[in-house]
Amino acid sequence: MKRILTLIILTVLLMPMMAQKIGVEGFKKVKKDLLNQTPLPVDKKQATLDFLTDEKGFTFKANGTVDVQAEEGDGKITILTPHKTKFVLIKHPDYGQYTWKVPGKGLKKKKHYQANLLSDKPGKEYKLSKQWVVFQVDPENAIVQVDSTTILTRDGKAQFNVTIGKHPYRVDSPFHEVVEDTLEVTDSVKLFMPVVLQSFYSYLTVKSPMIDAVVFIDGQPIGKGGSTSGHLYMGDHRLQIYRLNECFYDSVFHISKSEKKIIELTATDLRPRPQIAKLAVAATQEEVVKTDSVAAEKDTLTIGQPQWAEVTITAPDDSTQILLNREPMALGKWEGRLELGYYTVNTLKDGLESKTIPFWVDDTLPKLLDLSAPQASYGLLNVHSNVIGATVKVNGVVVGQTPCVVENLPASKECQVVLIKRGYFDAQAVLTPIGNDMLDVELKMRKR
Repeated sequence: MKRILTLIILTVLLMPMMAQKIGVEGFKKVKKDLLNQTPLPVDKKQATLDFLTDEKGFTFKANGTVDVQAEEGDGKITILTPHKTKFVLIKHPDYGQYTWKVPGKGLKKKKHYQANLLSDKPGKEYKLSKQWVVFQVDPENAIVQVDSTTILTRDGKAQFNVTIGKHPYRVDSPFHEVVEDTLEVTDSVKLFMPVVLQSFYSYLTVKSPMIDAVVFIDGQPIGKGGSTSGHLYMGDHRLQIYRLNECFYDSVFHISKSEKKIIELTATDLRPRPQIAKLAVAATQEEVVKTDSVAAEKDTLTIGQPQWAEVTITAPDDSTQILLNREPMALGKWEGRLELGYYTVNTLKDGLESKTIPFWVDDTLPKLLDLSAPQASYGLLNVHSNVIGATVKVNGVVVGQTPCVVENLPASKECQVVLIKRGYFDAQAVLTPIGNDMLDVELKMRKR
């Protein structure tokens, strides 16, 4: 009997040491998307709560007593709780239990909420379950939809944070053909999706025997001799042909919707006209030449731009060897240039190698890879903003551009995140990474 009591006491004393960590962060009320096209499920008598996690096997009790049915989905667990639930008891067979107090006045019926459900188990290797997809759309005003999430673009850019795998998408814009397809994301690097929509506009092709004459439509040059216009709205337009600053053709034509019109001129159609707007056209021609020169100079400068990035890799101590693609590089710390591409990094000390870390150099910005944190003591930051392409600095070091995932940050150690972009005020936050988990960081930038 005495041995049994001793065993029970030891078990109770060791339970806190054996229990795993569960946490809840990023609680917020979910709102409808910009166009109100994404269904937002709510319950008339209960509150709806999405716990974002890739783990399975959790059980929940509202206010610690009421069993709650959990519906496991792709990257989330959805539960319905009674009106004005104040706290939720969360249990897991591997991670123990946790009592989460709901911020504010509790979970209310007819409302939809969301929170990150975090779990930390020593030795657990974090695997990225979501990745960014960045669309660059032409024309700039378009509607982009991935799965059931819709974004209305104004600058041609749209970003989505989706689960690893395949997703249907649709891109639509007025007067353009719809593009529908499937994309696939991996956990190695964010996916850039350039999409060019074909328009329903009309076009005009001009065929002229005067091959060195400049063709103008509505005062804008479209080329010489045989030329085709850019897109035109249906209606009336003015066609002019100039040679050596002298007008040889000036007429108005009509074009219908989606028409591919052809105007074929003969030598008899081309004759000197009164000097209408000669100076204005000459100035336009000069401007075209200047524009072409600047574009050519820009192209020349673009060629030969560096296709490498400055990279700094730090090991746990000065006696640890750094291996890059299995090649020994340095002890303690390595600094150098790497061409754009995929690399693997690990360390070697006393004949023992660490796990291999995939490392992707996807742009020319400086990169910092900190290997000093042990496996169960590093965290990740998922940094995004209302502005795409803002420079991300962590503790003063440039680590990428929004949106991006910052890896290998020491857990339980504060770090400063700063977003910088010309034309905007800097946005910053101080936060603490969570061991073997990813913390969502959303910073809003304001225009100057």
